[in-house]
Amino acid sequence: MLCQLSYAPGLRPECSRGDLVALSHKAVTLPYVQRRFLGILFAMLAAGLGLVAVFSALEGGSAWVIALAAGALAVWLGDLARRALMRRRA
Repeated sequence: MLCQLSYAPGLRPECSRGDLVALSHKAVTLPYVQRRFLGILFAMLAAGLGLVAVFSALEGGSAWVIALAAGALAVWLGDLARRALMRRRA
């Protein structure tokens, strides 16, 4: 049975669709400290996935699929870490 959210009891007014639309158009920037910790987290995840890629590639056989996937994810997370750790110009 499907239930629409508009009929849900106790739906708060600040959760309305209009508020979400208004928030989506604003440029939301994280403070520098939060961006820094996020960048560190992404860098650690990228390093871990990079190690998974290396060890999978060294294993050989059909593990090359995992090596390629982990390598692609490591590159992507590394780029996210770089972007989060870069200082933005005012």
